[in-house]
Amino acid sequence: MNRPCDGTDHNFGMETDDLRDGRERRRPSVTRRKRGFKRKKSKDTCKNILAARIQQFGDDTTFHGLRYVTNSTYHTFRRFVWLLVVTGMTALLIFDIIRAIMLMFEYPEMSSISVQYPPNITFPALTLCNINMLRKDALDASEVQLLSDIFANPATPPDTDALVDSKLFNSSSNEELMGRMIDASYRIEDMLVKCRWVSETCSYRNFTRSITDHGVCYTFNDPLSDHEALIVRHPGSRHGLFMRLNVQQYLYTYGESTAAGLKVLLHAQGEYPMIKDFAFSLSPGFETSIVVRQKVMINQKAPYKSNCTDGNWGRHRFKYSAASCKYACKILYVTRKCGCRDYRWSIRDIPICSLEKQVQCIYRYEDEFVLSQENQCHCPIACKAITYGREISQAYWPASFLSKELQAEMNVTEDFIRENYLDVYIYYDEIMYTRIEQIGAYTVDNLQSDIGGYLGLLCGMSLMTVVELLDFILVALCSRLKR
Repeated sequence: MNRPCDGTDHNFGMETDDLRDGRERRRPSVTRRKRGFKRKKSKDTCKNILAARIQQFGDDTTFHGLRYVTNSTYHTFRRFVWLLVVTGMTALLIFDIIRAIMLMFEYPEMSSISVQYPPNITFPALTLCNINMLRKDALDASEVQLLSDIFANPATPPDTDALVDSKLFNSSSNEELMGRMIDASYRIEDMLVKCRWVSETCSYRNFTRSITDHGVCYTFNDPLSDHEALIVRHPGSRHGLFMRLNVQQYLYTYGESTAAGLKVLLHAQGEYPMIKDFAFSLSPGFETSIVVRQKVMINQKAPYKSNCTDGNWGRHRFKYSAASCKYACKILYVTRKCGCRDYRWSIRDIPICSLEKQVQCIYRYEDEFVLSQENQCHCPIACKAITYGREISQAYWPASFLSKELQAEMNVTEDFIRENYLDVYIYYDEIMYTRIEQIGAYTVDNLQSDIGGYLGLLCGMSLMTVVELLDFILVALCSRLKR
C-alpha cells in the first residue's frame, strides 16, 4: 500500500498505536530545537542591541576618540590604533588624578609675603640689662675676689673650699637669696637719667623688674594685657622712646662678660626675654639710634608640616615661642642633673644651687646640653610670632658743648661721662610691618583645576562626560536586568 510523502499511515482514517507513539516520541526533540534556536536568536539580538548602543554612545559622547573605536564601519586596524590611544590616555588620566590627590594629602606649604600699612602700630616691649650683673658696692672684698677667681680664668676654677665658704649664694631659703641677689644687682632708678616717650616724660616707674637668663633686668611697655601696650602713629625719633642711661662702670666686677654697656632686647608683649641669645649691646660714649621694623609670622597647625602650637610657656604667663621652649628644656635637663637651679631660672619649687654647684655643676651641664641634648627637645614653632628687626647707627657723644655743660652740672670729667653715659633713640622710620603667612600650597581648589585640566588635555572630557558614561552604564544594566 502506498504511503503519503509526509510518512504517515492513514490506515482507513485511523492511526495505529505504533504511529502515535512514534509521533509522540519525536515531539520533544522538535521542541528542544525550537527553544535552542530562539535562545540563540535572543542572544544575537541582545548583542546587536548592545553593540548598537555602544556605537551610538561613542558617536554622541564628548569623550574624544571613542567614536573611532566603537564605530564598526571603520577599518579594524584603525579601530585598534584608536583603542590603544584612548586606553593610553585614560590610563595617564587616572595616574595624574591619583598623583594630584596624593599631593593634596601631603599638605605642602608656601609663604605669602605682604607689606601692611596700618594707621598705627604697637611699640615693642624693651628689656634693658646692665652687662655687669652684680655691683661691687653690694659685695664684700672676699666675694669680689672670689668672682675674680671664678671668671678671670674659667679653665681653672677656684678651690672647692673657697666656693663652699662663700656667702655669695649661701642662704637658708630661695626667697632670702633672691632678695640678696636683687639688692646686689643694678637698679633702674640709678641707671635711667632721662626718659621721654613721644612728647611725655617717663621715669623708672614705667619699667618693671624681671628675672631673665641674664639676671635682674627691667622691661618697658610690657603690660599684662596686649591692648594696653603703647601705640605709635607717626614715624621718626620724636615719636618714639628716648633714654639717657648711666651704666655705672665704676661698680663693675668680674662676671660672665668683660664688656661695659647695656644689653637691650626688643620683643613682643608677653614674651620671655632671651637676653643671652638675642639681645644686642649699647656702648657708653655714643648716641645710638635704633630703627625698629616689625615682622609678623603666621604658621599652620597640623596636618601641615609647620605643625605650629599656641599657648603659654609652661606654668608662666609668658607666651609660647620655640626659643623659650628650648630654654625650658635646658633648665629641666640641668636641674635633673644637679638637683638645684640657677637663681636666674624662675622655678620656685626647686632650690637655688650653692656657688659650688653653680660653678661645678650648672655650667658643666649647660655646655653638655648644648653639645648633645638640644636636638631632643620637641619645640614646634608658634602659630603667631612677632619679631622686631633693627637698624643701629651710632654717633660720637656727647658733643663738645654738651660735654662742658654736663661736666659743670655733674662735677665730673669728660672721660667719666664717656665711660658711663649714653643716649639712645628707639623709633619706627615707617608705620608698616611685614606679614609672612604660611598657606596651603595645594588645596581642593588646586585639585579641581588640575583634574579639569587633565580631563580636557588628555581626553577632551569634562565632568559631564563622566556623568554621560555613568548614565550609559546604568541604562545598559537596567535593560539587561529587565530582559
